[in-house]
Amino acid sequence: MAGEDSSAPKRKRPMGLKARSSKKANAVTSAGAQEVADFADETTATVMLRGDDTNEIDELEGIFTSALEALGEGEDERALTLLRGTVHESDRLLRLHDTNGEGELEPRFYYIYGSALFSLAEASQNIKDRGVYLELALHRLEQAREKMGDGVEARVWMALAKVKLEIAAEAASDVDAAVQALDQAVQAFGANDEAAQVLEAADLVLSLADSQRLPVCASSRLIAWGMAQARRLLQTQPDSDECQCILARALWLQASAMINDDDEISDTLVFAKLLTEAVEVLEKTESSDGLVLRGEIEINLGNAQDEELDMEQWYTKAVASFRRAQEMGELPEQFVQFIDDFENESDSDESDE
Repeated sequence: MAGEDSSAPKRKRPMGLKARSSKKANAVTSAGAQEVADFADETTATVMLRGDDTNEIDELEGIFTSALEALGEGEDERALTLLRGTVHESDRLLRLHDTNGEGELEPRFYYIYGSALFSLAEASQNIKDRGVYLELALHRLEQAREKMGDGVEARVWMALAKVKLEIAAEAASDVDAAVQALDQAVQAFGANDEAAQVLEAADLVLSLADSQRLPVCASSRLIAWGMAQARRLLQTQPDSDECQCILARALWLQASAMINDDDEISDTLVFAKLLTEAVEVLEKTESSDGLVLRGEIEINLGNAQDEELDMEQWYTKAVASFRRAQEMGELPEQFVQFIDDFENESDSDESDE
């Protein structure tokens, strides 16, 4: 690079953004569950509704809620049993309802049905099964939306957005329909918990944008959506660590899109501007996650420097950020290794002088 002595030993630069994201591309995002069986045989559904005077849809929702709790606790087999039971019983209730010619089932039923199908899609390791579950989930959730009329609940819009995002990722297509559902969800969020729900949605879209499962234009749109939501929330919550981290991640991902497969930056000035803003956003952060993110961004700013001295200055800042994060708890191993490598090489350079 310009400004460096070609005869001087080169400091090995840490993994860049492209390398980092490519290593993450194959990460398992589901609950690590086994392939889901079909529901042709009723013995595959071990959870049955009682069928007495209790509200069967309340029971159905309870089973589905238990499935989500099991997923959150890492009880994959139990979660799958409950999800299969939810879908099986939903199908049974729907067939029974159609046979008896009863009145319309309430929208909540279709929301539960569609959400359980989506959870099964996430759990499935079979691509064909995933596609089937996603299409069925979309159909049931659209039924919930239609039956709610003008008062569609935020959770239905979010469920629709998640399904549409996953369908777009499976097909490597655009995300227009998903973004529209996200916008509807934001409008429907209650004032008391809007920030938390918007940040959860922004985290979801940024994670997908970082997964390399979408076309560049689709990822860029998701990054822009997450960035816009974070900037909006920061106007009323300027000291929110969560908002700061979401905005910094969005800026970082936008910068990463400027690095090609050869680790060359298409516009170094814009790249540096985006990452510098990300660091500035995180200057006030007091969270471990924020400090780790800041350190990662500082590494990449160091990687982009032409001058050895400038590069080392950014690496030094990264070490300081990681050290502060380490004081708050455990630091990921790759960053512990970065600190050791950088400080050992610095000591070696000093002893050679």
